[in-house]
Amino acid sequence: MPTFALIDGNSFYASCQIAFQPELQKRPVVVLSNNDGCIVAANGHAKALDQKLVRSLGSGGYHAARANSMMFQPYFKVAKLLKQHNAAVFSSNYELYADMSQRMHHIIGQFSPHQEIYSIDESFLELSTLPIDNLSDYAQQIKQRVHQWLGLPVAVGIASSKTLAKLANHLAKKQSNLNGVLDFESLSHSTQTLLLKQVKVGQVWGIGKRLSQQLEDRNILTAYDLQQACPKSIRKQFSINVERIVAELNGQACFSLHETHPNKQQIVSSRSFGQLVESHALMKQAVASYTATAAQKLRQQNSVCKRLSVFITTPPFQTDRPQYRNLYQIPLIYPSDNSALLSKVAIKALNHIWKPGYAYQKTAVTLSDLSEKGALQTDLFAPNPRYSGNPKADQLMQVMDELNHKMGKGTLNLANCGLQQQTRWRMNRNLMSPRYTTRWNELLTVR
Repeated sequence: MPTFALIDGNSFYASCQIAFQPELQKRPVVVLSNNDGCIVAANGHAKALDQKLVRSLGSGGYHAARANSMMFQPYFKVAKLLKQHNAAVFSSNYELYADMSQRMHHIIGQFSPHQEIYSIDESFLELSTLPIDNLSDYAQQIKQRVHQWLGLPVAVGIASSKTLAKLANHLAKKQSNLNGVLDFESLSHSTQTLLLKQVKVGQVWGIGKRLSQQLEDRNILTAYDLQQACPKSIRKQFSINVERIVAELNGQACFSLHETHPNKQQIVSSRSFGQLVESHALMKQAVASYTATAAQKLRQQNSVCKRLSVFITTPPFQTDRPQYRNLYQIPLIYPSDNSALLSKVAIKALNHIWKPGYAYQKTAVTLSDLSEKGALQTDLFAPNPRYSGNPKADQLMQVMDELNHKMGKGTLNLANCGLQQQTRWRMNRNLMSPRYTTRWNELLTVR
C-alpha cells in the first residue's frame, strides 16, 4: 500500500517575510496582490482579526458577507483595521518567494527519492519504500529541518492516498494539539470518521466551488458524506474524477505521484500596469519586457514557439472611460526562443491593434504552438533565419539568462524594454521588502 505525505508551507508568502524579520512573529502580517490590490496571504495573527473585520465592514458589506475572512479583501478597505493592530503589510515579493520555494522543495526532496512538487509551497512525497518505523516522527524531522534551515513553518499530512494526505495536512494546520503533523492511517476508524465529519465537502481536494454546491444540493455536506456515497451513482451524476475522489477518501490510491511535469503548451506573460498607459512608446516597452520574460521561460523548458499574440485592454470596470480591447496574432516563419526576434514580432503585433486616445490598463503576450527545440529545417523560399537556429544568437541568450540568474532578474535586458527605474508602467509594489536571496545589493545586513 502506498504512503503519501503532503508537506505544505503555512501562510507561505507571509512566512517568507517573517523568516527574514523574526520580530514580526507576534504581529499580524499580510501580503498584497499585484499593484497592492488585495490580501493574498495572511499569518495566523492577521487571520485572527476576521471577526473584527466583519464588524468594521458591516453586516451588509459585500466582501464581509461573502468571505467572512481577511483573505482576498481589497487592501484599501482593511488598511485602517490593520494599522490599528500594528500589522506589517508587504507587496508581493515574487523573486523572494520563488527562491525560498526552490530551497524548501530541495530540502523536502532529501527525505524521499520520490517527490512531486505540486505548487509553490506544496510537495508530495511517497514514503512506502523507505524503512521508517514511525511516520509521525519522520514527519516531525521534515518539519524541523525546513524550519531550522529556512525559518519556514510547514505542516505534514500522511495517508494512503493523495486526497487523504491533503485532508490530513488541512487538519494538521487547524488543530493545534497535532503540532503540525497528522498520520491519518494511525488513527482509529472512529476518530477518522469524526474528523471527516468536521471537513466541509468543499474543502476536499479536487472539489471546487460549483461542484461542492451540486454535492450539497444532494445532501452531501461533508468529507464523510462523500466518502460514504455510492461510487457508481457519483460517477453517473458527476464524473469519473469525482468517483476517484470517493475511492481516495476510502484509502484507495487513484492519483499517482507526478515526479516530472510536462512542458507548458502555452506561455503567457501578463500584468496590470502600475499606472494607466496612454503613450505608444511606453506600451512598446511593456510589450517588449513581457515578451522577454515569456521567452526566458520558453528557454527554461528548452522549447521554441511558432506563434505569438499580443492583447491590450483599457480598464473594463471604469465605464466612465472610453473602452477598447483587441488581440493580434502573428505566426513565425521559423520557430524561435530568441528574445530579440520575439520582441520585434510582438511590437509589430502591437502596432496592428494600437489606438491612440485610450488609457490602457494591461497587456498580455502569449507564446503558443510550442515544440521542443531541435534542428532547424529552413525554407527554400523564405529568407535565411537571422535569429532562429543561429549559434551566436543562442549563445547570446544563454549569456543573458546566466547573468540574470546569477545577478538578479533584469540585470541584462533588451534596450527596447526600457530602463527599470524609468518605466512608469511597471507594477506598483510600494511596500516590497528586499529580495534577500536573489540580489547582492539587497542582502540582509546584520549589525
